[in-house]
Amino acid sequence: MSEPKYPPLSGEELQVAIAKESERFKATYLWLEKHLPSSFLNEVDPETRIVIARNLLSFSLQGKWIQIRLKAFAVVCCIDGPAADLQILKPFGKFAIRYYRTFVSNEPLPGEAGNLRIGILYFRESEEEKLDAKTKESLFQLVKEEHPQLESQEFATLIQGLSPRFIHSMNVDGLRSSIRLFFQAKLRDQCQYELKRNEDWKSKEVPSLQLIIAWRSVPKGSFLYRLVQVIHSHRLALQTGVATYVDPYSCNNVVLLSLGLHGLSGKAAWEETDIDDFMRELALTKYFDLDDPVGTTFVQPTLLTGNEGHLVRNFISFTHQILVHADPNLYSLDKVVEGFCRHPELTVKLCKAFSWKFNPKQNDLKIYEKEKNELFELIEKLDTGQALNDLRRKNILKQGLYFVDSTLKTNFYRTNKTSFSFRIDPTFLEKVPYAREEKFPEIPFAIFFIRGMHFIGFNVRFRDLARGGVRTIIPAKREQFNSDRNNLFFEAYQLAYTQQKKNKDIPEGGAKTAILLKPTDVFQVEEEIFVKEMKEEGLANDALQTRLAAYQKEKREAYINASQRCLIDSLLTLINCKIDGTLRTSSVIDYWNKPEYIYLGPDENISNEMLVWIADYAVEQGYAPGRAFMSSSPKGGINHKHYGVTSYGLHVYLEEVLHFLNIDPYKTPFTIKISGGPDGDVAGNEILNLSKFYPKTAKVIALTDVSGTIFDPQGLNLETLTHLFHEVKSIRHYPAEILSDGGFLLDLQTKKEETAYAISTLLLKKKEGKVIQEWLSGNEMNLLYRNNLHQTVADIFIPAGGRPRTLNENNVESFLKGGKPTSKAIVEGANLYLTPGARRVLEKLGVLIFKDSSCNKGGVITSSLEVLANLCMSEEEFLKIKEDYIKEVLTFIHAAAKKEARLLLETHRKTGAFLTDLSEETSEKINTFKYQILDHLKNQNLPHDPNDLLIQCLIHYAPPILQNRFLNTLLKIPDLHQKAIIGCYIASRLVYGKGLSWTPNIIDLLPTLKMSDLDS
Repeated sequence: MSEPKYPPLSGEELQVAIAKESERFKATYLWLEKHLPSSFLNEVDPETRIVIARNLLSFSLQGKWIQIRLKAFAVVCCIDGPAADLQILKPFGKFAIRYYRTFVSNEPLPGEAGNLRIGILYFRESEEEKLDAKTKESLFQLVKEEHPQLESQEFATLIQGLSPRFIHSMNVDGLRSSIRLFFQAKLRDQCQYELKRNEDWKSKEVPSLQLIIAWRSVPKGSFLYRLVQVIHSHRLALQTGVATYVDPYSCNNVVLLSLGLHGLSGKAAWEETDIDDFMRELALTKYFDLDDPVGTTFVQPTLLTGNEGHLVRNFISFTHQILVHADPNLYSLDKVVEGFCRHPELTVKLCKAFSWKFNPKQNDLKIYEKEKNELFELIEKLDTGQALNDLRRKNILKQGLYFVDSTLKTNFYRTNKTSFSFRIDPTFLEKVPYAREEKFPEIPFAIFFIRGMHFIGFNVRFRDLARGGVRTIIPAKREQFNSDRNNLFFEAYQLAYTQQKKNKDIPEGGAKTAILLKPTDVFQVEEEIFVKEMKEEGLANDALQTRLAAYQKEKREAYINASQRCLIDSLLTLINCKIDGTLRTSSVIDYWNKPEYIYLGPDENISNEMLVWIADYAVEQGYAPGRAFMSSSPKGGINHKHYGVTSYGLHVYLEEVLHFLNIDPYKTPFTIKISGGPDGDVAGNEILNLSKFYPKTAKVIALTDVSGTIFDPQGLNLETLTHLFHEVKSIRHYPAEILSDGGFLLDLQTKKEETAYAISTLLLKKKEGKVIQEWLSGNEMNLLYRNNLHQTVADIFIPAGGRPRTLNENNVESFLKGGKPTSKAIVEGANLYLTPGARRVLEKLGVLIFKDSSCNKGGVITSSLEVLANLCMSEEEFLKIKEDYIKEVLTFIHAAAKKEARLLLETHRKTGAFLTDLSEETSEKINTFKYQILDHLKNQNLPHDPNDLLIQCLIHYAPPILQNRFLNTLLKIPDLHQKAIIGCYIASRLVYGKGLSWTPNIIDLLPTLKMSDLDS
């Protein structure tokens, strides 16, 4: 065997090599102690300094980048430069950084061109470092100074979160500020902060700007990295950063940060950047990501500031919502992004025009108009030789310009916001590049567009005085989210438009707020960090899985609530006026210049806790409608689900159509199928109604909700269904053993992994008295889930849950069996479940369809009467009469539903016209009369004589309790509200009493009317 090319070193050679390395190590270690600042020696213990010096020996070999991972912290060594902090922090996106500090040498490492930067990142506190009793007592006294009522448990939670490293990094004033900000952050979503200028920074060798932040529910992943992105984009450097998490494993944790900032070029921070602009962007770091095409196209090359980059993202989001209806492929979100980025010079001009219109520091409408006109000409001249691409980009940029031009007020220049909000003049819809009337048949009165962390939202209303629910949509999967995103504005519009027709019996016009959240997979990194932290705490796998499931549930609820709070806060900013009609906030330029009173109500995915918060927040902020801003709060409102008000009206229509079909529901058995779960509001309460009024005749033979679908040929057990309602349980909890033979239950939440790529779903079938388990493939499961309800033959179908457009032109055949509809009548409890095209197909085949805008109006009537009560009495007074008042509300609903149902059926009997057309005609006729009367009265003073017809209409509209006990305040409610009540009372009474063929000139008729004419 030949000798190796590089034989082993001799003992003497090895000693020489070790001696050389020892000398290199010694020189490197001594260089560290000599050329790093004294703070490095105070901060970094000798053991860690030795580890750093040893690694620096191979600094060049490791690409001048060294990452050292130790038990509780990491050390990064690199060449100093403007982007050094970003380079250090970027690899630690999946760590919750509790402490960050960097140290820069005063000269380069031998052989290197740049100075050395050493970053220290702590991920958790050292087990050896604990607060002593004396420090704890000092802190307790510090806290008690400003919070004398503090409970010991609350202090214990705080003290557990205040790490020794955080406490030792601050003086007493800094700690006092941190604690004060912490208690503010517990109650608010906005960034709570305090800025301190160190004017003597040179002599004290400290950062020129100290920023203390307290922030609730901040994502841990990459958060400090994103902060540093903002800091660097404003030409600032992060010299010190220390963080601590109070209640760190809760979704409502509060992060406390102390940041030492200085100008990148060595100047004081305030000489380097506009501090107001910096803080306006920093306060959005929790809510918006910066790594996207807008960042790379505009912000990184400094074509736009970070805040202007956010503005472009708003342009993109809104433009996509409008143009997607022209062609979903041509105007996909990616194509809209490309349209704004392809000609950056035009997008930059668009941002400048926006600034001239809305920036409180420089707004000038003359310059804005000039910039707008120039920009429009430049867009029209776009010509790259690619005609189709040019047309698409022109439409995109024009829509961006229309967005700016149609915006009447915005919170964009508010310093500390949680989302962006824009009040928009809806007449921009006249300029869309498609047939507007086909998608948006009527121009609304107002549109609010709101965009926040992982959500976009719209509030659409059709009249100045209007009300409607807040619907939150949170798809389970990304694919569904992408589909829902394309239709969000359209859905909000359609729901508000339906509400406008539905609201014919009340003074308020139709409105709807729709908010779309991204799926919870946006928190995947947060979950990974949580699991990592739990493992470090020593949790066993079973316990960890239990904690993770609880964390995921809490995170989802916190996510929904936080998004709703952000939307409400941003909406209120644009409508909350002082007594003189001007907005309370000074950072908003208002081109509308009129008070706007908006009334909200509950809808999908809004908790009782949020209903209370919204009502309380409106009162706290001084909004004129007060707690009437949000109806149905559990305490001072009428909870729709608890009292079943929507289903109460729905049930009237059901009974009327059964009689029309010659079915006496009290004597003759009939079958029903329902979309919506027993735990839902409309479906669940209608099940209660069936159990209460028709216990022996109603047979619910099929039902579908989000958890599964069920079928029983003999009818499901109504008593069991009512138990599920009271226990708030979905249909998957129905006991399969009580199904009849031939019945089945598909449980979507019980899965079995067959292979890495195939998952089966549980189907329970009843056969010969036994429950049999079957496992369905994905295709089989989807087919059964989609078709069970529509294919089951039943007398009545009640859609009381489900997404809009569930039954549409493309799948309406699924509702046919042998060419015949599977139900004789449809009573729409859910809004927009059927599309107009699907309705028409079924009506032509003989199906009687009561439209959503007719038969589920009990909810809007309830909310309107609740608003009226709030205008007439205090919360304390309302609570005393609440139960009696609700009985009167139910009487009102029953009367309104019965009058309309009988009018529709009788007119159908005489004319053969479709019920859905008659419903539209009824709404149109009542609303036409109502708003003609309102316009007629607009500039008139109402008479003071209580016997005058108009005042009698106002009084008779109100429930008896208001007439008898609160008449004085009823006669003092806002003038617009009084006139709207008078208009709707006269219009609805005349139409229900005289019929749809009666067509007088309502204004000419007014002077001759008597109360007896209205007693229909």
